[in-house]
Amino acid sequence: MFFNRLSFVLLLSLVQLSVCYSQQSSKEEDYTILYENPSTIQLQFDENKINPTVLSVVDVATHRNVEISFQGRNTVYTLNNLYPSEIIEVDYTFGSDATVHRGFIANASLSTGTINVYFNHQVDTSYAQIQNAVNLGNTLDDKLITYINACTTTMDIAIYNSYSPSATTGIAGAINAAYARGVQIRVIYDGSTTSAMLPLLNSNIPTLASPTDTAYGIMHNKFVIFDANVSDANKPVVWTGSTNWTVSQIDGPDRNSAIVIQDQALALGYKIEFEEMWGSSTMTPDTTLSKFGPDKTNNTPHTYNIGGKVVNSYFSPSDGTNARIIASINSANSDINVATMVETRTDIANALINKYNSGLTNTNIVIDSQNPTGNQITNLQSSLAANHAVVYSGSGIMHHKFMVVDNYNSTSDPLVLVGSHNWSSAAENKNDENILIVHDLNIANQYYQAFAYLYQFAGGVLGVNQNQYTDNFVVYPNPCSGVLNIDATGNTVLSNADVTVYDVLGNKVYDNHYSNLSHQTIDLSSYASGMYLINVQENDKTGHFKVLKQ
Repeated sequence: MFFNRLSFVLLLSLVQLSVCYSQQSSKEEDYTILYENPSTIQLQFDENKINPTVLSVVDVATHRNVEISFQGRNTVYTLNNLYPSEIIEVDYTFGSDATVHRGFIANASLSTGTINVYFNHQVDTSYAQIQNAVNLGNTLDDKLITYINACTTTMDIAIYNSYSPSATTGIAGAINAAYARGVQIRVIYDGSTTSAMLPLLNSNIPTLASPTDTAYGIMHNKFVIFDANVSDANKPVVWTGSTNWTVSQIDGPDRNSAIVIQDQALALGYKIEFEEMWGSSTMTPDTTLSKFGPDKTNNTPHTYNIGGKVVNSYFSPSDGTNARIIASINSANSDINVATMVETRTDIANALINKYNSGLTNTNIVIDSQNPTGNQITNLQSSLAANHAVVYSGSGIMHHKFMVVDNYNSTSDPLVLVGSHNWSSAAENKNDENILIVHDLNIANQYYQAFAYLYQFAGGVLGVNQNQYTDNFVVYPNPCSGVLNIDATGNTVLSNADVTVYDVLGNKVYDNHYSNLSHQTIDLSSYASGMYLINVQENDKTGHFKVLKQ
């Protein structure tokens, strides 16, 4: 990492511009991570862990020892004087057990934390709560090319399958142009797949194929890491998702998405995964040290504080991704919405069915029709309500692998789980895969808009109408010049209501809880003119309104 203590001190005062420190926390296997401030992270070990002892805390990149302090009989450890985007290794034991446990923790970046989501098919923006989902149609490759063209120093590519029309146009042309202007490029690809793009790349760009013997699955990733180590924290970007770089996957008819995150810590975490497969931190791969599939280790952070949002990252098969899918299902309080090409895992199907049987009737799933072998669709259809487990039979492949949880409960933990990991045993045990879990209503809802289109196209019936609650209150005047009124209609009083206001970029500008709400004014005078989105949540009821501020 190109950070030193002086640059850290100079930049520290700017951190509030890009990262919201509001006691963001995330539960790991043995402890909870609490982001206290830009230079401090607290580890709170679980109460059932006997005498946790932290043995060492070391910066992964520089190997410096991180300063730690503890309190509460060694159950709470504080990591002090951390640098932005720093990834650290924590070794610890419990009681008299000599087993050394190892975790990896990422400090927040000075990056913008901007998250963009792109689809290559129609979405239903009538379900937008904060920001309309973006359908790029057959121009998804053009968006990827804009990121390639903006890259200045390094580009690490892990792609399952790829195509380009020539060495001077399309994705290959952009990569070759980046190499010509001095960008250091490394490419990992699946050894069992014929990638038409690879022969078009400059022969000086180093590449590495994944192993093809029966002990391994496929290298199924579709991610790119741009400018991971640059000193400007607003440059590093991770591009990932479900989209392979082939004509049918990008232009259609296959249905796909890409998620693009501007965050240096996440880029560095993905770089660790890339170099584990590459076998080297240099431009030359080391096949004696490279690890794929079941040979890989759990050696990356699983929690990132990105622009004040908690984002979890897991790689397969080393990180127990299947358990994270089930945990996300079990976290739901109001609704579960799944769009996945395959679902062959009985444990995932049982988790969905158990959640439905426990009273979460708003459980919905759409599965592609072209991959029926071993799919749990019949089991799900017989267990869920009619038309809540449906098969997508449109043209091409419904290639998504995402799940939206609690789209209709902003007071819960709205999230989207997305990536390359199919819901199969091959993905869990052999393939090289990745997923992200983004805990944010805005990002989750953009995926819900894509889900709503695909699910209803396949004959699914949505259990909740987004406007079910708007008759119970009015928001006026609209347009407004600054002061906005929210009134419960008639003699209604909203109890335990949460009112949240977002701008069109998804930034939260107002958030308040009311034990009783009949009339409330919100002053937007200090905010810029434009569209604002008002969410009112009362228990399990949700209402959404769009207001124009002049």
